[in-house]
Amino acid sequence: MFRKSKAKATHTRTISPMFGMLGLFGFTGFLGFMPNTFGFSGMFSAPFPFLFFAFFGFFGFYYEGKMSNTMIDERFLSNKYRAGAIANKTSWIIVIVVSVVSISVLRISTYNLLSILIATIGITFGLSAFLQQFLLYRFETEE
Repeated sequence: MFRKSKAKATHTRTISPMFGMLGLFGFTGFLGFMPNTFGFSGMFSAPFPFLFFAFFGFFGFYYEGKMSNTMIDERFLSNKYRAGAIANKTSWIIVIVVSVVSISVLRISTYNLLSILIATIGITFGLSAFLQQFLLYRFETEE
């Protein structure tokens, strides 16, 4: 019945740049390449570990930490939208190129294709998350 009005944030959140070290968890994506481990029978026998490549996006916390307590104004929002658009466009181009090349040129088996596409999506998700923070930091500090 009674709603609290949410005040619009005027500054970015304050975090430590050391949280960027969480991006090291992205290396767990290489578990998908480990043959005969944990009962898996081959190199691409378990495609789900490739999703852990998305944790590389946590490296973006470093740049978010460097931008801690930055005032949010029109220029900041403009740079944030611009960085997001560039990062997402780059990620989509990578996914489309890898998909087309994997399907048409390489002509690999369906299961290996699935593994490659899952790894690509994980990497590009992490790339997009990292690239948004990196580009925002770059746009804010160099312009």
